Amino acid sequence: MKIICNPTTSGGRAKKKWPKYNEAFKEAGFDFEVEWTKSINDAVDIARKASDDHELIAVFGGDGTINEVITGIGQAGFKSTVALLPVGRGNDNAYNIRQTHDLDDLIEMLQKKEERVIDCIEINDGKRYCMGVAGVGLDADVSEQVIDKNTKIVYNLALIRSIFRYRPRHMHIDIDDGKIVKDIKSLTTMIGNGQRIGGGMYVTPDAIIDDGLLDVMIVGDTRLIKSLVISSKLGKGTHLEYPEVEIHRGKRVTITTNSKKKVLGHAMGEFLGPVPHTFVCRHKVLKILKMPDTILEREGWLDASAFSANISKQ
Repeated sequence: MKIICNPTTSGGRAKKKWPKYNEAFKEAGFDFEVEWTKSINDAVDIARKASDDHELIAVFGGDGTINEVITGIGQAGFKSTVALLPVGRGNDNAYNIRQTHDLDDLIEMLQKKEERVIDCIEINDGKRYCMGVAGVGLDADVSEQVIDKNTKIVYNLALIRSIFRYRPRHMHIDIDDGKIVKDIKSLTTMIGNGQRIGGGMYVTPDAIIDDGLLDVMIVGDTRLIKSLVISSKLGKGTHLEYPEVEIHRGKRVTITTNSKKKVLGHAMGEFLGPVPHTFVCRHKVLKILKMPDTILEREGWLDASAFSANISKQ
């Protein structure tokens, strides 16, 4: 097992946790090697190279590091299985596949090695990959501000700044090559393979992570007060009830703009730069380790609506 570790995750607090994890993994008898990242996107290269001779690649980091590792695995052809060891601020990727961050649970997961195969968002012809949520608009404005910064207070300040300065901008949103076309002003447009982002915001609460479709959540031309109201509902996923919010589903989403102001994109908070961006659902290509059913049942996740098999039971 290859473990890719990010020393800057959670403002450096993750690195302080590593000795405990390292000792626990040794006591469990795991055969593993560790490599620490040195800069942004370093994990992409490490994962891509490790895919040649490692069936299992584990990620000790936050959602950004997970994105990088999945990008490397994707660019290598999705040969390796990924195991999440979430030690970030939000750990939304872990929640999207209904995984805890308890060390004992992670050891049991690594011992049992039960796999689940899920969809993955391919961005701009494979330049990036993402298992959770990508987006264009307000949230990407936040991402641009926090590049190279990794503390919660910096993120919160950037979010407040963006909410008060950012206004809806033109987006041309094409879903499935013209099947659905929206030519509108949008505050933000989220493309959800998973349900959650931003440390617990259910932006696409009905997304199913292995159904072959992306949930496209569009917040339209809102004024400041309505933007604040809708944003306040994201924690419980109740923002969908507002007429300014639309949900569509598709396999391919392309977003362009004619705005003179920048319209930016992100993937689980990772800055992608200005549009155009194209997001494609790659159906059941990403192999992940899943929590054992005993843990899922304990957490109340055994029948979670995040997975298509559970939807078919209903």
